[in-house]
Amino acid sequence: MPTGSINRLIWAALLVLLAVLALQTRDNLDVFFDSVGKLEVRKDPDDQTVYLRWRGKIDAPMESRISDAFDVQKAGARRFVLVLSSPGGSLDHGAKVIRLLRRIEETHSVETVVEAGRTCASMCVPVYLQGQRRTAAATAKFMFHEVSFRDYLAKQDSDVPDQAKVSETDRFFRDYFAPAGVPDAWIQKVRAEMAGHNDVWKTGRELIDENAGIVQQVKD
Repeated sequence: MPTGSINRLIWAALLVLLAVLALQTRDNLDVFFDSVGKLEVRKDPDDQTVYLRWRGKIDAPMESRISDAFDVQKAGARRFVLVLSSPGGSLDHGAKVIRLLRRIEETHSVETVVEAGRTCASMCVPVYLQGQRRTAAATAKFMFHEVSFRDYLAKQDSDVPDQAKVSETDRFFRDYFAPAGVPDAWIQKVRAEMAGHNDVWKTGRELIDENAGIVQQVKD
């Protein structure tokens, strides 16, 4: 085989190898950000808006990162936009984030967003519901399920009676969904779908079509 052809084959093989490594690196980064979490902050001084892009679990250090960003940016801003991409996380930490967002809303407007190809699952949804304006891509994915008492060392639910899980799930929807304007009829429908420990997935478009009161506007 001529030397030129061999060189082209070598370069082609290297390009394939680099592409594979790039995909593996992206997958590893996805796993990393899902487990640790990362906040990106961008300010648009023209309309006094601060964009907070959170990617990862609803867990530490989410609340402290957002709080720090708010303290730095609040003087020159009138609006904060929280862009979410999260598999869910801690009920306790989610409650801290929600309290912080409610405090921010005392002086600034807050908008929440889930973009195309992104997911807002489990405890992410109550955080999303704190937006005074809530937008999502038509293809954005939302997931709902019963409250779990997960043992993170064993990676499985702790030995908690089913009735306790039902009671905690009732409280979860009562505290976070009803105050945001989610109709009781929709809550009961989804509660029936998630019975038996099922995960219920909805797109942004489906939530609009079902008049769920979660996504207020589809925006791509």
